[in-house]
Formats: sequence, structure tokens, C-alpha cells
Amino acid sequence: MNHQHYTKDVSNLQTIDVYRVLDLYKVTSPPLQHAIKKLLCAGMRGTKDEAKDILEAIDSLVRWQKMQAENNIEVRETEMNVDVEMLKRAVWLGSFSA
Repeated sequence: MNHQHYTKDVSNLQTIDVYRVLDLYKVTSPPLQHAIKKLLCAGMRGTKDEAKDILEAIDSLVRWQKMQAENNIEVRETEMNVDVEMLKRAVWLGSFSA
């Protein structure tokens, strides 16, 4: 099978929640954990709509980028040159087209 790193054996589990997914894929960064949780459950928790959850995920990913810079970890310049405000506007506008 190609891309085996995308699959995990969960045959020993009856159910899988977001936290199990994070554990299976060894996601240890709190901002990344938060963003993944928001994206996996966007709009499903009843308190916030999908667009709000996606905006919060973007904020978490931006925080991850800033933490990498604070830690002097080189992040490729192309990865840092995302116009976050433009991305947020696109998500916000997209929420009206649904």
C-alpha cells in the first residue's frame, strides 16, 4: 500500500476520538493539536459554526509558526508568507455561500 504513513492499525479499538487520532499520529505540539481538533470537528459541537472553528484553527497554526520562530527553528520562507487575514476573509466569505 502506498502512503502507509497515513494509515494506522486500530483493530484493537472499538471507537476513536480526536485525542486517539492525535496520539496515533504523534502530534505533540499544543497549537497543532488544537488546530487539528478544530478542523476535525468544525461546526459539529453546537456552540460555534464551521467558519468560526476554521478561523480558530488558522489562529492556532499561526501561533505554531510564531513558536517555531521563537525557538529559532527554520521554517521555509514560503511557509511563513501566508496572508492570514486574506485566508480568514476567504473562510468568512465562504461561510455565506453554504
